[in-house]
Amino acid sequence: MAELSGHTGKVDIAGTVVDIKSWTCDYVGEALETTDFGDSGHRTYIAGLDGWGGSFEGSFAQEAMEVMGTIASLKLYVSTSKYISGAAVLTGIHLGTPVDGIVTVSYDFQGNGELTLTNLV
Repeated sequence: MAELSGHTGKVDIAGTVVDIKSWTCDYVGEALETTDFGDSGHRTYIAGLDGWGGSFEGSFAQEAMEVMGTIASLKLYVSTSKYISGAAVLTGIHLGTPVDGIVTVSYDFQGNGELTLTNLV
């Protein structure tokens, strides 16, 4: 399992850039068991499907509400010259505020298909 995280201040949701404080993206793969009687009591595996998903926290974006539950393009900036991207479904939007603070919002997403790393330079 690989976990990617960044604090570069923006995420692109379906073409709209949203200011954020942080994001996390988990990229995981399955191990499918292939153990049979000839394996002498030791488990054996092959690689299965992989997938990705995660969350980000920051400013409220009306555009996120509009694409909630649909497949949208998502770019998560690792630095000013790199980002990871793919199609994702926004699966949750969580708003909160303390009595003496600012409104916070976090978003959950589930990747749909391939996750790509892009270098801008």
